[in-house]
Amino acid sequence: MNLTCYIIDDEYHSIEILEKYINQTPGLELAGSSTNPLLALEELCKITTPDIILLDVDMPQLNGLDVADLIGSASNIIFTTSYREYAPEAFEKNALDYLLKPINYTRFLKAVTRVRSNISSARDQASINPFFFVKSNVKGKFNRITISKILYIENIGNYIIIHMNDEKVTTYLTLAEVLSKLPTESFSRIHQSYIINHAVINSLEYGQVRLTREVSIPIGSTYRTSFREKIQPTLLISKRDKSDR
Repeated sequence: MNLTCYIIDDEYHSIEILEKYINQTPGLELAGSSTNPLLALEELCKITTPDIILLDVDMPQLNGLDVADLIGSASNIIFTTSYREYAPEAFEKNALDYLLKPINYTRFLKAVTRVRSNISSARDQASINPFFFVKSNVKGKFNRITISKILYIENIGNYIIIHMNDEKVTTYLTLAEVLSKLPTESFSRIHQSYIINHAVINSLEYGQVRLTREVSIPIGSTYRTSFREKIQPTLLISKRDKSDR
């Protein structure tokens, strides 16, 4: 999957570094760059919307946070800046990442990988139906499962129990089979016996997830790292707080 990139930064040296990183990364293409955010906005109106916009925050003509508002959600924004204090506002703009200068290549590549994952998840979501049918205990009958109503899914021997807002459905399936029908950005397998819906998480605690119905689900050691990485973009932690690192 090739991704196009556009750079907006009032420092030529910063643009040169990012251009170098883009050119040496397979699957990335440079769509353009500008040191003037006003001219950049004009140019972006004339070209195909780039997949990634690398956007400086502190610029004289127009603040990068304001530029993000004008761009909207058409592109994935990665902020680049020398200032830590803009981070909370940046993530309020739904930024995919926040890179502090001087930016090294490893950190740049991590941000790009996050964008790739975000784009893939969006495509997965678009291709998945909002519901599916599972076989019931009545011969020839299939029950409709609306994905948005699922709270969590539990494995019991050769069966699974799909816990929903208003009912529970038991069917002969594996967790892996039902997970293939769920949007990857909204559901995670966090234990050998459980899949959860991120939308109903009430709190994250050490070794467990508490859902909105006061249901506590354990996080298995095998799944802990992948789950943490998936929810990382939604965690807002102060740069000064080292307690969760």
